[in-house]
Amino acid sequence: MYTMFIKYLPDFRVLFYLLFTIGLVQAGTTGKLAGRVTIKGTGEPMIGANVLINETDLGTATDADGNYYILQIPPGKFSIRFTMIGYQDLLMNDVRIQVDLTTTINAELSESVIGMNEVVVQAERPMIHTDVTYSQANISSEEVEMLPVEEFEDVIALQAGVVVGSNGEIHVRGGRGGEIAYMVDGITVTDPFNSGISVEIENNAIQELQFISGTFNAEYGQAMSGIVNIITKDGSYRKYMGSVSYNSGSYLSSDSDLFPQIEKFNLSGISDIKGNIEGPILPKKLSFFASGR
Repeated sequence: MYTMFIKYLPDFRVLFYLLFTIGLVQAGTTGKLAGRVTIKGTGEPMIGANVLINETDLGTATDADGNYYILQIPPGKFSIRFTMIGYQDLLMNDVRIQVDLTTTINAELSESVIGMNEVVVQAERPMIHTDVTYSQANISSEEVEMLPVEEFEDVIALQAGVVVGSNGEIHVRGGRGGEIAYMVDGITVTDPFNSGISVEIENNAIQELQFISGTFNAEYGQAMSGIVNIITKDGSYRKYMGSVSYNSGSYLSSDSDLFPQIEKFNLSGISDIKGNIEGPILPKKLSFFASGR
């Protein structure tokens, strides 16, 4: 199966499939960053401080109360820079933005009389999201890569409240297999005939997998048990890169060892070859990401 994605930022996103799918945008594909910037030591709000996301062109300035927010941020890890004339710069690394969630980052800037190096702070991922009223799991691309799975359905099967039937159907909280809505970048890709997913998405093409298993908002329709929203990766806007992996095995082997001669090529066995390539088309504007298996 071969899948190719072409994306344009910041205003347009174009999604091409070899199997064309037409649907309505129902789910979110971006997250929000918000917080407050204050003066270290006094706690007074800092007016007009700059807040920039290093890996993107997104940014804003704080208001009269020191508050700020940035919308429509693609999911992933970013570095957030806080700057203000007369104050020491602050760089917050590994800030994770998740789909349909607000990431809160507060900052304190110290006064600076002479030139000083910026302060680097490591962000921590919150264990509990207090602003979410429904059951939701956001699985990042790093987490997908670490899991011993080959299909994204296997990732869903590991979530709480999910049971896989004898025929391979996924059941969420006791519901039927056809009561799940599947979306890719917010576009409905549920097969109208069998209520499964109508396209194949490789794990190495997933930026974030959003799984909602109950009490979801009214924006989601045609689903009773759960929502699966897959956010695909953006191609690099600066350089070309790619990767290829190969695995093989045999159903006919009589070896008792779990992985005998794992690197040996076997024509009578099964082979799993997958790879991806990405790069810029128009620097900082248009990029592509293609994956195949």
